[in-house]
Formats: sequence, C-alpha cells, structure tokens
Amino acid sequence: MIRGLLCDVHGVLYTYPRALPRSVDAVRRLQRKNMPHLFLTNSPLHGKAWTLRSLNDLGFRVGPESVLTAAEAAADRLAREGKHRVGWLCVDELLEDMPGVEPVRPGEPGPVDAVVVGDLGDGFTASVLNAAFRWLVEGAPLLALARARFYENARGELVLDCGPYVRLLEDAAGIRAEVAGKPSPAFFRAGLRRLGLEVSETAMVGDDLDSDVLPAMDLGMRGFLVRTGKFREDRYRRAPRKADRVVADLWEAVDALVRGEEGDPGPGKAIDPTGEAPL
Repeated sequence: MIRGLLCDVHGVLYTYPRALPRSVDAVRRLQRKNMPHLFLTNSPLHGKAWTLRSLNDLGFRVGPESVLTAAEAAADRLAREGKHRVGWLCVDELLEDMPGVEPVRPGEPGPVDAVVVGDLGDGFTASVLNAAFRWLVEGAPLLALARARFYENARGELVLDCGPYVRLLEDAAGIRAEVAGKPSPAFFRAGLRRLGLEVSETAMVGDDLDSDVLPAMDLGMRGFLVRTGKFREDRYRRAPRKADRVVADLWEAVDALVRGEEGDPGPGKAIDPTGEAPL
C-alpha cells in the first residue's frame, strides 16, 4: 500500500511564475490527509530559499522540511568526502545551500578537489567548459547536480538543461559524472529516509520519464508521470519503457493515491541501485 510520495517541483507544481492548474489544491489535500510527502528539486538555477519563496508566493504552504534540493545533497556528499575546494560551474545563488564549499571559478588557479556542474545558461562558454575540462583531466572528479536534457521555461519553450554539458565534459575527459540529484538512487533514498518510508510504500510523481519516474520505479517505487511541464505525448509514445501510470496532473495523482488506486506495476528494467561510488 502506498502511504506517501516524492514529487518533482518544476513542471508538476508550477511552471514558474505560474502554478499549474489544481496543483495548489493537490498539495493542500496531501496536507489535510496527513500523507507524508517531500518535494525533490534539482534546482540548478535557484537556491532552496528562492524555491520556498516562489512556492509560497503562488499559494503553496510549504516549509523547508518539505523540500530537498540537489545542492543540499551535493554539499552533504562533498563534506563526507572531505572535498571543499570546488571547480564551480553553477550560479552563485546555490552557495547558500552548500556551506563549506570554497568555489573556484573558471580562470582562477587550481587545483580543485572536485568539479560541480549546475546550470549556467548562456554562461556555458567555450572558455568555461575548457577550464572545467582541464580540471577533470588533471584528476578532479565530476559531480553533476542533474543530468536532465531540457526543461520548459516560463514561455512554454523547451530549453537545454545542464545534462548536455555534463555529457560533453564526460566525453572530453573520458570519465563518468556522479549525480547529486535526480536520477541518482542516493537522492531518492535520501528522500525516503526523510519520509521514514520504504520504497514499496512510496510513489514518485514527475513530468520527466527518464529523470523522475523510471529511476524511482527501478528502486521499487510506483511511478506516476504527469501530462504537465515537459511531458510531450509523441515522445512518450516512442519511449521504450512506460510509467506505472500516466495522469493529467498532480491532482489526479494525489486523488488516485488517496483512493488507493496505485496502478499496475510496470515491467521495469533493473539497474544497480546499490548507492553511490565515492567521487
């Protein structure tokens, strides 16, 4: 039986600066039913304080205990591994969620303990990427906040996320990035620990089949894909694997879970969910 859920933010709760239809009511219903829930965001452009402020400005009543960011997960990981001097390919706003990190920006002298990649938008210039490449070939590991390929902006346009730049650096340096946020199994497990639930008791709701839903299903969670945000029907029809359930929006997902209508388990394709390798 599903007792709680993990939920994406952008594309499920809002496409900033607009709340998606029925999403505020869906969150209020979760709160009234006392159903455990946690919002997961890779947030490569904004810190947790901004995310909370934007959600509450749009009518969501969400506290810091209800949101887990990839930047927080990255900071925890770097601290555990004693890595502080970091090659910084992120917006400076994320530093508020990463105490203990000493950012080294492209063009500043190295060496660095690790290279962290978020989203720089137009800041991903050739000189910035070359600086990161040199840190990597000198032996620094690569930690990505996310691997998403694209997202939907406020104008409804699909734009590149940080994933393509992570893949470029991986290919150039001949290495593999570790991922702090979704779709990392460690990030989902951190959310489950926060909720105090097992995978079999939890659903994941997202608008990204590859980064949100399938990785959660591979761990044993129920996967709900919403038809909001970056969801596109033609891409979903071509996808080789499907979600456990496709719903119109967050309200429909919450309604199904409250009623105990969890959907049939998908066939899944097992991956190694053993956790994380050290950087």
